[in-house]
Formats: sequence, structure tokens, C-alpha cells
Amino acid sequence: MAITYQFSVGSVTKKLEHEGLSNVIIGASFGVNAQTDADEPAQFSYSCGGYKDFPVESIDPEGFIDFDEVTAETVVGWLLQSEGVETLDEFSYVKASVDNIRARIAELQVQVDTPVSGESSFTGSVDSAQPPAPAPEPTPEPAPEEPA
Repeated sequence: MAITYQFSVGSVTKKLEHEGLSNVIIGASFGVNAQTDADEPAQFSYSCGGYKDFPVESIDPEGFIDFDEVTAETVVGWLLQSEGVETLDEFSYVKASVDNIRARIAELQVQVDTPVSGESSFTGSVDSAQPPAPAPEPTPEPAPEEPA
């Protein structure tokens, strides 16, 4: 089964001023939606999201990117860098989403939903005016006598 995912960058949080720099991005929200391909016999999907802080202590004024020039791709690069990985496939939230679906596929391979023969729907009615009888109090068993 093929599993595909979509990674999306949500909003960013910016600090209006930090050590002479303006509009410094200090965090970003993101989401992941993973699913099996539509032509697969069993359909699974899993979504999650998160937020990562970016440390402002390590900002290099020489390499600072002006807020108006920041793109979603830039933010993805920072998110990957925050975990020390190079591709989205390695990003913890993507891995967790894909692993969730893999686990459900593996479970599916050892169990199969199968209908049983006969009527599968049963109907009944209960008198809503009749309160249930109180449950009897349990009777404690006598303690065994100790030998003398």
C-alpha cells in the first residue's frame, strides 16, 4: 500500500524587534495529513499538527531573511533544521503520521472484518417510565476462622 502525505505550514509567530532586527520569526505552526492512496482496498488517514519554536539566540544578522522575503519553503527548511533532518520524510510529525498508518495496515493484515450470516440488526423497546430496580448490596462473606 502506498502512503502519501501533505505537509502544510500554518502561521508563524514573529517578534517585532530583536537586537536591532525587525519582524523576527520565532516559531511556526504546521500540519500533516497522511493517507493511503484512493485505489487501495483499505483506506486509512491520519492528521496531526504542531508548533516549533525557533531560537532567537542563534540568529546571524548577516544571514537574516527579511520577513517579506520569507516563504513557506523557508519555514520548512527551518523546521527541518530544528530537528537536524534534511527531508520531510524524516521530520518527526511526518514519520509519526506515516507510522500510524503503517501500524493500522499491519493490524489489518492479521484481522479481517467479515459479516456473519443471519439478521444483523435487532430492535427492542424499553418502558422509559419504569425506573430500574436498585441493585442489591453485596453481602460480605464471613471471614474464615483462624486456627487456635
